[in-house]
Amino acid sequence: MNIKKLSAIILSCAVVFSLAACRNNGQENADLHTDITSAEADTAAVAETEVSVPETELTDYSTEVSEESSVTAEETSEDADNPESWSSEKIAEVYKAAAAKTHSSVKSQHSIDLKSISVNDGQYEGLFDFITSVMSKLLVNNSEDKDGITGGYTDLTGDDIKSAKAYKSGKNTVIEMVMKEQVSGAREDALSGSVGHAITAVGDIGNVTKQITDLGIPLEIGDSNAKIYYTDPTVKVVISPDGKILNGTWKYTVEIKLSNYRAFGKPVEKTSVIMDNTLTVNGGFSK
Repeated sequence: MNIKKLSAIILSCAVVFSLAACRNNGQENADLHTDITSAEADTAAVAETEVSVPETELTDYSTEVSEESSVTAEETSEDADNPESWSSEKIAEVYKAAAAKTHSSVKSQHSIDLKSISVNDGQYEGLFDFITSVMSKLLVNNSEDKDGITGGYTDLTGDDIKSAKAYKSGKNTVIEMVMKEQVSGAREDALSGSVGHAITAVGDIGNVTKQITDLGIPLEIGDSNAKIYYTDPTVKVVISPDGKILNGTWKYTVEIKLSNYRAFGKPVEKTSVIMDNTLTVNGGFSK
């Protein structure tokens, strides 16, 4: 309540109380009648002035709010059309929608490049050529093309992302994500974790060791003897105006560390196998 309205109410109350207190003689009543008439006129004038002022102020304020709302809507629209302003959470949502829309219509080409094998810090380097030949067969068996977009992308969130950017390339939208690195155990789901959500992890190491055993290297490995480390996990895709992935590359380097297990019936203290894992769609990432 503003000062003008409060003054009008106080003035009206003063008139009423004055009327109740001053009824002793005719002259005073006559004077009072004159005072009341004058006071009522003043009160009416104040009230009329009070009503007219807010209407002008309200009209101006409404105009300002309308203009401000319009600017906010324009800014929101501009942000939606400007990928460079997107948060990691927004980028994840756009990527998920594109992956889902594209999944049934593409194949992912898969390749694994063996970088190094180390047994007991180089103690058995003479076995490298033999192990490499066996591993190469294993890698070929796991490098087949796969249906659809890789990864458990339906569970991807901004929390899985270490850093990300999105930008326009012509009419297309480019998304580049660096995922958080991941360490997993021997029996974890291939579609869990930051790498699993975005690219697909190794998963159950038991399946890998069985394949190695089937190829001529008998291994005895317990669940607690294996750890898998994922480094430099990245996703780079180009998305068309209609929301489909035109091409993309998903990759990481994986190191499988085995400790205190048995091979060929003999104890092995530790082994490290490092590989580059890459999947591409339509030839790989290209702007």
